[in-house]
Amino acid sequence: MSQENTGQKTFRAGEVMGLYCRVKLQAGAGDTVMLAQAGEEFIGITATAGVNVGDMVNVTMRSAARTYKMTASGVIAVGALFYGAASGKIQATASGLAQGTVLEAAANDGEIIECVLNNGAAVNISGAATNIEPEAGNGSIPMIFSKTGIADATASPTIVTAPYKFRVINWWIVSRDATTTPNVKLINVATDMTAVIAKPATADTIVPGGTIVNAQKDVLVTTALKVNASIVGAFDVYVMAVKV
Repeated sequence: MSQENTGQKTFRAGEVMGLYCRVKLQAGAGDTVMLAQAGEEFIGITATAGVNVGDMVNVTMRSAARTYKMTASGVIAVGALFYGAASGKIQATASGLAQGTVLEAAANDGEIIECVLNNGAAVNISGAATNIEPEAGNGSIPMIFSKTGIADATASPTIVTAPYKFRVINWWIVSRDATTTPNVKLINVATDMTAVIAKPATADTIVPGGTIVNAQKDVLVTTALKVNASIVGAFDVYVMAVKV
């Protein structure tokens, strides 16, 4: 009997695998997964630790609208594209198509970091360079707009000029200095889109953004989504949105 699953599905492991690894379907099977190797696409990420051959393993499907913990195979800079690496891990070195963007830096093999999947975009999903399109039916694929290396946002620099109408559904900042604590907010053209969030005085700290104002959540085509800081401070900003 056919079935459907939302978010996670349980498969049988075709080999030994750990937590937060990319997996693919075993050839000729619909109920067994194997570790995805370098350059290979994947169907999801393991959510069960210490799995042996034949054990059942929970897999978080890559189509879910969320961020993911993934296992790095080595050094990856924050904000960089990642590619499939051996043993279900991810890497900064190009191999096959790009599979997403990292939200945290990795320094060592086996380090667990937060990532956003590009779900088939195969290009950088930062800003207007994205080629992700919404489904024709009841839903859209999330995309990420970003502005990195900000040193002074007191003049409200533009994150992206909308290539089409989109709706902001989440946002966050990454502190890039250990001295300043400006209040940061998003602006829809000239109107505050969000409540402010305080940038911490700790470098490389990720902070969720402030509440999104319902009346300002949609950015119209050719208009500017901006970021503002109350005082000078270094940070990166990431905005998750869907096309509407």
